[in-house]
Amino acid sequence: MILFFILSVYLPVDSWQNELVEEMQVRGVHFTRFPSVRPYDIAEIKLADGHFLNDRLWLPNLSGKAYYDTITVLRLKPSVYYDWSDLSICVQPVVKFGDDSLPPDKVFADLFSADYERAYIKYQSKHFGVFIGRERFAIGPSPRYNLLVSGYSAPMDWISYFLQSDRLRFSFFLTRLDDLYTKPLEYVGDTITQYINARRYLSVKRLDFTPCHWLNFGLSESAVFGGENYVLELYHFNPVVFVQAYQYNWNKDVNFFLSFDARVFFNNLSFYAALLLDDFQLEQDPNDEPNHWGVNIGAEVADIFSTGNTFWIIEYTAVSRYTYCHFIPYQRYHYLGTSIGSPFGPDYDEIFTKFIYHTSVSFDIFAQVQYQRKGQGQVLTTWPIPENPREPGTFFPAENFLSGTMEKSANLSIGSRYFWKDRLALELLVGLLCIDDFRHVSGAQENSAFIRFQADLINL
Repeated sequence: MILFFILSVYLPVDSWQNELVEEMQVRGVHFTRFPSVRPYDIAEIKLADGHFLNDRLWLPNLSGKAYYDTITVLRLKPSVYYDWSDLSICVQPVVKFGDDSLPPDKVFADLFSADYERAYIKYQSKHFGVFIGRERFAIGPSPRYNLLVSGYSAPMDWISYFLQSDRLRFSFFLTRLDDLYTKPLEYVGDTITQYINARRYLSVKRLDFTPCHWLNFGLSESAVFGGENYVLELYHFNPVVFVQAYQYNWNKDVNFFLSFDARVFFNNLSFYAALLLDDFQLEQDPNDEPNHWGVNIGAEVADIFSTGNTFWIIEYTAVSRYTYCHFIPYQRYHYLGTSIGSPFGPDYDEIFTKFIYHTSVSFDIFAQVQYQRKGQGQVLTTWPIPENPREPGTFFPAENFLSGTMEKSANLSIGSRYFWKDRLALELLVGLLCIDDFRHVSGAQENSAFIRFQADLINL
């Protein structure tokens, strides 16, 4: 197969390039007007001259990732990019050898599985853009995992567009999720025998406000909705109104989320924070339903303690027990068995830190630590009380955070990266994962070493 490589415009959400862009922005080497919507468009990254990190801002035409721990997986991703005036095209298939929990899943000849990782056509001018195709979008301020849309679920096929000025941007995203053959309601103790074929949709609407280059505010709404023979209406495509109003005024069932976030940059520092509201009780609930929420806060520092060529990230995340869950099964916040929000789902908290040292223009070393506590809540957890209607005398469990037997895990790893001009980037990561109360079984332990290797080749 012959591939023709021209120009890339989008930086994939799961690429090491995003970490590079984060550091460059903290250092003031470049400016991204709306830093909490990814993937970044290369054309919108305004670079300053004279910094060696600029030379690393290129995209490979072939990426390979190998993982070895309790399973062995190899993923190969060749890429074709085309950019003509304001029109861009990207095609990136993925070929997977081995078996893990992420798609593609259907194996050909007991050897490999394959699908498209990214495949889209996009038009973008100064004030308007429209996107059709498959991509991993992430919405939120964290350079790692975000609570509203993390970008680490199975790749989705989107219709998206935005309207923007120098300081404001309205963004709209719509995708059809996988259909489900399911009960119309599901809760503990239900005796429902009816099943329906439910169509499922996800929409995201966002307002970004950047009053100056060092400050950004964001307000987002995400909604999962659908049902049997569900038909989209023009209201769903309006980028400046919330689906919440549609739910209340037209008596539509919608599982919606609100997210508030902010980022600030100054003097080699960056701080960010996000609050996710799945459901907030404005007054005492008769069934003691708690608030369903998630929080994410973090900081990034370049050249900490006056040491040159270093970059440090630290963040804390917490999500309550029933966030992303729902008593209507087809409105749960998942796609093809993967969480749309945080990859870890609900009912956990975590602290993560990473330290990077650029030893030379072409070589980095880094270390990272992740400590997580995970309760037994999952995106697919059955709703604990009857709904539609509720029954008096039934109550939510008292544990709304870190429920049941907590699984506690520590992940320690060290790694290195090597860059050769704009033709080769290599990354090696080795580490140890230690888990107490493994799979929520009291006293069970699991320890495993892992190796991850990535090679990015060619920039034509």
